[in-house]
Amino acid sequence: MDLRALADLVRTHPGLLAKQDLRAVAAGIGGDGDDAAVVDGDLVVCAEAVWPPFVAASPRVAGVAAVVTVLSDLAATGARPLAVLDTLVAGDARTAREALAGLRSGAALFGVPVVGGHTTLAPGTAALSTFALGRAARPLRAAAARPGDALVLVTCLEGEMLPAPEGAAFFSHLRGPRRARAGADLALLAEAAEAGEAWAARDVSMPGVAGSLVQMAESAGGLGSVLDLDALPLPAGVPLERWLVTFPSYGFLLAGDPARLAARFGAAGLACARVGAFDASGVVRLRSGGRDAVVWDLGAEPLTGLRPGVAGG
Repeated sequence: MDLRALADLVRTHPGLLAKQDLRAVAAGIGGDGDDAAVVDGDLVVCAEAVWPPFVAASPRVAGVAAVVTVLSDLAATGARPLAVLDTLVAGDARTAREALAGLRSGAALFGVPVVGGHTTLAPGTAALSTFALGRAARPLRAAAARPGDALVLVTCLEGEMLPAPEGAAFFSHLRGPRRARAGADLALLAEAAEAGEAWAARDVSMPGVAGSLVQMAESAGGLGSVLDLDALPLPAGVPLERWLVTFPSYGFLLAGDPARLAARFGAAGLACARVGAFDASGVVRLRSGGRDAVVWDLGAEPLTGLRPGVAGG
């Protein structure tokens, strides 16, 4: 295994580098970098925009993905979903119909109502966003992670890789036997939070598992972390170098109790493994066979600039 090449692959992946655009958010608005906001005690709100080339290439699949991503953001905050809304701009009626059909079927899979939204037909690039509302009895926040905490990955290895535009990789557990358990599997995050088994989390998204760990470490106040590739669960037939930069439809990084989390998620038939730990170094590294390679040094260069206590100008 060429560990340095893998670290370079993660560091230069478009899904991770695109997160640098959020520096404008850090400068203009501020924020802690978590994908969902906790307001009024236990109310959680979040929003997601689907990658435009994905909407243009596969509008129905993108509609499902729009639901999956926003509900995953809620789940990563320990919230149970209440409702979804959407906004869609499409260049033609067919794209709009396909995207909305995917949105409707995705919401039905998770048992969450779509309560409203907005659609515009206009020439130009298609754009699809979703918004979700939920409640978290015991919210998970990245800022709750501390040096010494175990890093746990929960994911579903049953499913299939999806065709994607150049530079992207998607893995859908909704194409596998877990489809019928979509809502119950997401609810496990809220259950783990409420039981005190996890206290910080982030969903794995476009940057893949290692890139999403960089975001989580930054949102935890600029912590460092090691990702142990030898312990990383992999789907059958998917090479490590591809899985590292894949956006799975069910994947979460947690700071928590490894044994208790493994018992909960393992009993449900999901993969759950301790894949590293957080530390105070500010450096996110890959590890294999006792060797390390640096992915990102947050002390030398912030990724997004978003972390607890950051206020905009």
